[in-house]
Amino acid sequence: MNDPDVRFPPGALMQLGAYYYPEAWPSQQWARDFANIRKLGIEFVHMGEFSWALLERSEGHFDFEWLEKAVSLAHGEGLGVVLCTPTAAPPIWLTDNYPEVLMIDVHGHRQVHGTRQHACWNVPIYRRLATRITHELGRRFGEDPRVMGWQLDNELCHYGKEPCICDACQTSFRAWLQERHGNIDALNRDWGTTFWSQRYQHFRQIRIPSPPENVAQINPHQKLDALRWFASATAEYLRENARILRDHCKGRQWITSNFIHRIAAIDPALNAADFDLMSWTIYPVHGELNEGATGFRMGSGASLSFAADFMRSLNGQHGIMELQPGQVNWGDFNPQPFPGAVRLWLMQALAGGASFVCTYRYRQPLSGAELYHHGLVGTDGVTPSSGGKQFAQVAGELIRLRSHALPDAAPPPHYTARRAALVYNRDSLWDIESHKQTTRWDTRAHLLKYHRALKRTGAPVDVITDTTGWRDYPIVVVPACQLVDEAWILDWRSYVENGGHLLLSCRTGQKDRRGHLWEGPWAAPLLDLIGADFQFYDVLPDPIKGAVRTTEAPHTWSSWAEILVPREGTTALAHHSTDFYSGSVAACTRALGKGSVTYVGVDSDDGALEYEMIRSVFATAGIGIADLPDGFLVDWRAGLWIASNYTDYTQTCPAEPGSIFLIGQREVPPAGVSVWIDQRKGH
Repeated sequence: MNDPDVRFPPGALMQLGAYYYPEAWPSQQWARDFANIRKLGIEFVHMGEFSWALLERSEGHFDFEWLEKAVSLAHGEGLGVVLCTPTAAPPIWLTDNYPEVLMIDVHGHRQVHGTRQHACWNVPIYRRLATRITHELGRRFGEDPRVMGWQLDNELCHYGKEPCICDACQTSFRAWLQERHGNIDALNRDWGTTFWSQRYQHFRQIRIPSPPENVAQINPHQKLDALRWFASATAEYLRENARILRDHCKGRQWITSNFIHRIAAIDPALNAADFDLMSWTIYPVHGELNEGATGFRMGSGASLSFAADFMRSLNGQHGIMELQPGQVNWGDFNPQPFPGAVRLWLMQALAGGASFVCTYRYRQPLSGAELYHHGLVGTDGVTPSSGGKQFAQVAGELIRLRSHALPDAAPPPHYTARRAALVYNRDSLWDIESHKQTTRWDTRAHLLKYHRALKRTGAPVDVITDTTGWRDYPIVVVPACQLVDEAWILDWRSYVENGGHLLLSCRTGQKDRRGHLWEGPWAAPLLDLIGADFQFYDVLPDPIKGAVRTTEAPHTWSSWAEILVPREGTTALAHHSTDFYSGSVAACTRALGKGSVTYVGVDSDDGALEYEMIRSVFATAGIGIADLPDGFLVDWRAGLWIASNYTDYTQTCPAEPGSIFLIGQREVPPAGVSVWIDQRKGH
């Protein structure tokens, strides 16, 4: 990574930015637009990610003068500039001259020019041309003090059509397999190819799995490796372009990419060491119902919070590169956001540690594929939209908050005591989602139930990968981590014996890292750790529901439940109350050394069971909690307490007597935000 000096200074709290497309508007309007952007309180502009056709009008003929003019005008208004490499949208001359760069979907259809991300970054000629435009941009602007940072590509994926199955990808996949497995015999062993006579003689015989090409089920180990390969190849493409830019920037400008954190095919963690900060896209309101009567207008605070805790934990600094400013155009339904929702998202991003939030986009387009996508200003190009007014409001509020923030302040002891880690294992996500056993199972929803439960305790949460250090957290939660190895389980045991409190959820430990079931009892290496055996698991067809009961309340489930047999010294926490296994154990806990292990074998319908189990872990650990309503988030940053209300009801801030409210008040309305400091304790 670069020198920390090129990163966002912590004292700035959070900067605001906006996407601007000078190439889409008459050049005589640019100066006016940049001036109006600054008047809204926006601090930087983002330009260039879809402009390859104008930056290289024909092969090898570059034109950067228009971009130079835009950078100069933006700088003249006091705006920072984030430039982008334009490889998300290759020009027509490229696809005409080299049609082999067009990706081929699993149905064998070669894509055509006219949208974006239709090229394959594994094709050598595309790779050469893409890295060349990156090099030329870096050579022109890499030493420019007006440019603060770079975004590589944009939302790198094929928007659900991945993987590409072109010849270049097949070659790349085979080379990756050979490097991973070493020889074809090892691959046959790891893939279990003796079944159905799938055994391969050479790597060149293997193809990327494609459902339309297969009569019956695809080998699950082949599918898992294909997902691993695609994520790895994509990360290497970004890494190569990052190296090119870094040679030109030499630490003067930061480098990132813009990830869609919910696109499972791409793994941002693979590039955490390549970028100075991690950035990501989120559109909270685009047709999903989310929670509550107004969730479709407010979005999901749980989803935004999870993404922030994940992206921040990758290398310590993150920002939202795309946040919607109002209605969008691409969802199944595109409702009007709840009044104040844009401000709510901005302030929650601040609470989640974001170094910046950039909105897509400043001006609503008048033509093209996204003309119903709102901007900070309307179709006249000057009148602020509702979202624009909310950005301006937050810009003013940030000025006040910066004057009260204490960047070097230590979090309050009671807040630090709750510190928790949630382990997010991408391999397990891929493996489960490709072989779910029931269409009612949703791995992401399961992860969010535990993240929401942790946030309800008032805990600061890091969403970490399994390779991240997690031993210093008093609480560690590992949901649905299906792929494990015995060494990792030994690490968990050591963590618990030394005073850690570990919660594991259903589907954990069922397979080894290759995706093989264990030769022995179900989830064999896990049994001594949790102090229980598995009798079996159950899944139910729609609309049948199962039920479990605890000492506090009954809970229903639909997707997955396990029947546990506790060993001596293990205490039952929940019992099944329906079907032929009524009375059997659904969740249990045990003391181990100085710590505890809790296993929850049920995925509940509403997350209430998960919260009850999380509370029991905190109680066992002797750690006090805030017990917040679901959807009411309270975070601490730089001496500031920040509450965000995603519920349908007014909520009360857990502020100490004598606290000073800088924004809002103790009672927080729906879509409201309050920020306060504890004056008696120096924030």
